[in-house]
Amino acid sequence: MTLAGDETGGSGGGSSAGQRAAAGRLFRSPAGIWARLFAPDPDSPSNWLWVVGVSRVSALLLLAFGVRQLIEERAAYGILGGIYLAALLCGLLHLVTLRASGRTTPWLTWTQVLLDFSVVAATVGFSGGQASIFTFLLVVVILEAGVLMGLFQGFFHATLSGLFMLLMALQTETTSSTFITHWYQFSIQAVAFFCVAFISGYWNQRISRLREFQRDILDNMSGGFLLVDPKGRVIGANQAACGILGMKGQEIEGRPIGQTLVPETGAECPVVTALREERDYTNYEFTAATADGSSRLLGLSTNRILDRRGRLHMVIASFNDLTEIERMRKELRDHDRTLAIGHLAAELAHEIRNPVTSIRGAMEELGRGAGSPELAARLAAISIRESDHLNEIVTGFLDFARNPRIKREILLPRDFARDMKLLFEGRHPGVRVEVRDDSGGAVIEGDPTQIRQLFLNLCQNAMEAMGGRGAIQIVISALGGMVGIHFNDRGPGIPPDKVACVFEPFYTEKERGVGMGLPVCNRIVAAHNGTIQVAARPGGGASVVVRLPRAQNPV
Repeated sequence: MTLAGDETGGSGGGSSAGQRAAAGRLFRSPAGIWARLFAPDPDSPSNWLWVVGVSRVSALLLLAFGVRQLIEERAAYGILGGIYLAALLCGLLHLVTLRASGRTTPWLTWTQVLLDFSVVAATVGFSGGQASIFTFLLVVVILEAGVLMGLFQGFFHATLSGLFMLLMALQTETTSSTFITHWYQFSIQAVAFFCVAFISGYWNQRISRLREFQRDILDNMSGGFLLVDPKGRVIGANQAACGILGMKGQEIEGRPIGQTLVPETGAECPVVTALREERDYTNYEFTAATADGSSRLLGLSTNRILDRRGRLHMVIASFNDLTEIERMRKELRDHDRTLAIGHLAAELAHEIRNPVTSIRGAMEELGRGAGSPELAARLAAISIRESDHLNEIVTGFLDFARNPRIKREILLPRDFARDMKLLFEGRHPGVRVEVRDDSGGAVIEGDPTQIRQLFLNLCQNAMEAMGGRGAIQIVISALGGMVGIHFNDRGPGIPPDKVACVFEPFYTEKERGVGMGLPVCNRIVAAHNGTIQVAARPGGGASVVVRLPRAQNPV
């Protein structure tokens, strides 16, 4: 896993056993030590690097002011001024680089720390040597090297500091009475230098190994992981994410998430929506366009990580490639449909037999010659009625057997509810349709023709259950990632023991019903990855509850 926004350098090692073995071999030769020295690789979060950089610049300015008051030699201050200026410019370059790319290079970090050492060494040298009040700053430089770069680099700067203080100690004149105190002081300083180097480098090493462990875990997971900062910029990706999206780690890092996870429909990236609306997604499915020009069905979940102050720190976007799973789903649906059609063929033959028998009897009676015009008209009416009923049976069967082809669009459920209000109240004076939208304008993604058929069938069922008179209530609500649509009526209701049967083809309690309305609705809802349930209403009547996945609001 690659982490943008991290300092490169240190003792953390690589991300594989081969890299760790190669790092071990570096210490077995002088060239290896030199390469190790100038190729550190610990991770250090960019926000802490920014704090360190600002603190460094502030300390340099403060130190320059203090030294100006203590050193009166213009030549000495001129030399110090040049070193301070170089360190200050390097510190500013460090901040600019960090702000622009979220990371700094090992060479820039090395240059900065060496300049910091030079500033402290020159300041100590010109302000009293071993007796200078600025000797403690060498400990700060060693701490900086150990934390930012690692154990080896911390010991390297501890050695430099020890040699420098040895040089200062040798230049200091001592008497027999001060000799022991003088070298004891030097020994304490040297021990402090190496202790600080060990402690800072040790914790750098521990943190680096923890990050390496995390990288190894994530890189060996089959699911993709993206780390996104509050500005919507990708700061990390594991190998699975790179493979699914068809990109390399270098291409993903620093890239806007909206250009990394790109919905094929042109809708807004769900991670961008999660950042803007401050909410998370769970198993949100959408088709994403990949870098190689193909498309993949992804199942995405987002988790917002907050800091101690409750502010957004980052978003973890985890996703899986569901393309193959969707293909298997389709095969299973096709298989189930084939079995259902075979079962329905027998049911269809049974349902067709009764209308055909009635039509045949009426035609035979007419063929023998009707006794009166009234009888002929009655027989003709029977034939027409049974023919219409036969047509309804065949149409319902075809609607159920047909494989729904979904043309997905962003739809507003309340628009369909209002259409039903105009349609049914216009055609049926005894029917009143009440629409209530408690969803806050939530939208779904689906085929407008099939969703309209869903609303039409359920409203038609409700009207017929009430005998063509009464109020149909359509209530739209949103809960989490689903949009609920309730179709309520005040009819006789459905007995509890019959609820499980209402979605079976040709099941009906109506005298002239076909029994295909709810099965067709069930297939439409299933094709849209939703659910449909029927329940009795308190006080009488029935309620059909449809739940469909909530889509992103169009931008």
